[in-house]
Amino acid sequence: IALVGMRAWNSWKSSWRFRGWAAKAIQDVVTKYYILDGQTRNFVKYLKGAQFRRVWDQVFTHAITKDLLEYLVSKDVDATYLINQLADLLGLPHVNPNFLNSDHRLGGLLGLFNEVVGLLPLDKFEALLNDKLQNSQDFQELFQKIATIDFQVVEQFVTESEDIQDFVTRLRNHKIPVDDLVQGVVEFFGWN
Repeated sequence: IALVGMRAWNSWKSSWRFRGWAAKAIQDVVTKYYILDGQTRNFVKYLKGAQFRRVWDQVFTHAITKDLLEYLVSKDVDATYLINQLADLLGLPHVNPNFLNSDHRLGGLLGLFNEVVGLLPLDKFEALLNDKLQNSQDFQELFQKIATIDFQVVEQFVTESEDIQDFVTRLRNHKIPVDDLVQGVVEFFGWN
């Protein structure tokens, strides 16, 4: 912990004259105590355990912590890098600076869907698909294999699966255009 704290101090944008030797001195002290002191080793064992994991989760999901870390990131001080080094040492989950503030409202799952679809070069995919359908024997065979699947069997399977229906319902509840997507696939492969 002291090493991570010292690294955080060192990562600050100022250039303190003593930082190099202080980091080395702290590292030497921490190493000595970990190797020679049973109480220190027991505490490290606690830090790697389930109880401290709950503490970690509570601290890094708290609004004040998120706000402080986002502030530091906005000032180009990457405290999360150092925190994540500690997390790696202790086997704890990483803190992600891009997703710290749960108050940021993007567009939900539909927003994610729309942004990803907006990034896809659909015209290039369509051109590639048409090229492969005309010029690739392997792709033509794959297309035929899929096109000859009995769609009614697939539809029945999907309809009868509670898990798949739950998944589809969740997508629909988030306004994902599931029916339009399915209809596009059905039309593409000529299923009726």
